[in-house]
Amino acid sequence: MGIFQFKDFTVDDSRCGQKICSDAVILGAWAFTAGDSRRIHSVLDIGCGSGVLSLLAAKACPAAEVTALEIATDAAADARDNFNSSPWPDRLNVVEGHFADFRPTAAVDMIISNPPFFSTGEISPDSSRASARHEASLTYPGLFRYARSVLKSDGRLCFISPADRYSGLLFDCELAGLKLRRLCRLHTTPRRPASRLLWDVSPTDGPLSDTQLNIRDSSGTYTDGYIALVGELYHHL
Repeated sequence: MGIFQFKDFTVDDSRCGQKICSDAVILGAWAFTAGDSRRIHSVLDIGCGSGVLSLLAAKACPAAEVTALEIATDAAADARDNFNSSPWPDRLNVVEGHFADFRPTAAVDMIISNPPFFSTGEISPDSSRASARHEASLTYPGLFRYARSVLKSDGRLCFISPADRYSGLLFDCELAGLKLRRLCRLHTTPRRPASRLLWDVSPTDGPLSDTQLNIRDSSGTYTDGYIALVGELYHHL
């Protein structure tokens, strides 16, 4: 799609199979609303694509070293270029390859991921787009097992999913030893059912926060909640 200009950085996704979308930006903004950003020192972005989640992590967590894991060569190249042109090149690193082959030297504080949504249906003949959109190299259960193996006991995994996969993904999280701590049900308008879910899970159990975010109100105007979440990332909203 081209070059996206945020307030603090630019993202070029021209070589990446999965183009930047509002899902990634909303996830990246919401993931760092838990109030612990200044205590986060290590972040993994699994399936980073062009690197927008990693860039949002670097912006939100001033002490964090961010490692972006990406299996697709073209997407990794986009991410690397975007990191080098950002304000935080010394805290951003791309590792090309399958995420399961990467073992951090120490347990990590946080993982963020915008996994492929589609497990069925036609697969694109474009291999980079296919891997970005279909659960092939990156599945939810695989992500959960990996997260459980590398997160600190109080670490967090934040990810996004279609709303209709709630029950199955909750079961998969429990099976992997991860507990749901925050859930945000994302609605395009108040009258429409939730289309996406934002998840925050951890190896450590605790109170659950279950909220709803409407992107637009019934008149089609962006809601105050949506503007409060992502408004500071854009020049105009």
